[in-house]
Amino acid sequence: MRIVCPACSAAYEVPDSLLTAGRNVRCARCGNEWMPVQAATIERESELAPMEAPPSDFSEPVAITAPQAPVGDATPIAEPSPRPSSAMDRLAVQSAPPPSRLQLRLAWFASLVLIALFCIAAYAWRADIVEAWPPSARMYAAFGMRPPPGRAQ
Repeated sequence: MRIVCPACSAAYEVPDSLLTAGRNVRCARCGNEWMPVQAATIERESELAPMEAPPSDFSEPVAITAPQAPVGDATPIAEPSPRPSSAMDRLAVQSAPPPSRLQLRLAWFASLVLIALFCIAAYAWRADIVEAWPPSARMYAAFGMRPPPGRAQ
């Protein structure tokens, strides 16, 4: 029998022999406990046999589903729901459109401009930087940019 967790919509295939009347089950995903309704078994029996009294071993009421639309009807009736009820419904809902690509391009452009300005300033004031922080002279030497003569090295 296929059972579905009412809290997180996780579906499980459970042998009918394990689902006895009045037995609670626990969802492995969210830990919710509930008593599964054996509606699928009742529906299969109602298709095969005329409607009879329910078996005496059921102590709780059994939910009976509404009749299905005829097979020839090509247009299903969809009831509007304000909020998706299952996890699959929530996944099917379209998400908000991504932010415009113009904003992303402007952010990249601004980042590149700031990096370029930093590099220009590091080159233009290299003598002052080496004078203030002498270990930076090795970095400038690695890039082949020695401070102008007459300044500290």
